[in-house]
Amino acid sequence: MDQIEFLKGHTLFKGFDEVSLIKFAENLQELEFESGGNVFEEKMPADALYLIMEGSVSIYIRNNEGKEVMIGRLIQQEMLGQLSLLGNFEHLTKAVAQENTTLLKLSRQKFTELNKTNPQMSLRLVLNIFSEFLKTLQENSDAFKFIIDNYIGSRTGQ
Repeated sequence: MDQIEFLKGHTLFKGFDEVSLIKFAENLQELEFESGGNVFEEKMPADALYLIMEGSVSIYIRNNEGKEVMIGRLIQQEMLGQLSLLGNFEHLTKAVAQENTTLLKLSRQKFTELNKTNPQMSLRLVLNIFSEFLKTLQENSDAFKFIIDNYIGSRTGQ
């Protein structure tokens, strides 16, 4: 699938015109993962937004006993790592390709460069990220509670 056509159909780019989509696509890196390939590990620096162009990604967290537990599966058109564009965080989860998967990656560095040259486009993207994040949070409140409880428990030794 063509990147521009993919972006046109993605909710994150609602309100973007063709020129903005082209500029945005110029800053994306296309990544291929085989089934079982790690997209990122828990506690790694979170420094990029990933859009699932094809395939699927499973999300894991370690529970209080240290066992990896799958808490969700993301499919084509979904995204992960969106808040990493906005600050220095570490991943609270592990992401693994469930099948052969194609991701589009926007690094925080590229996002910062885009913000300098086109702040209106960056603002629209951030607003769309927050809108989608709040929607996802509402739809998956139990999974987020599990992540936060385990993250806080691991920090406090509980």
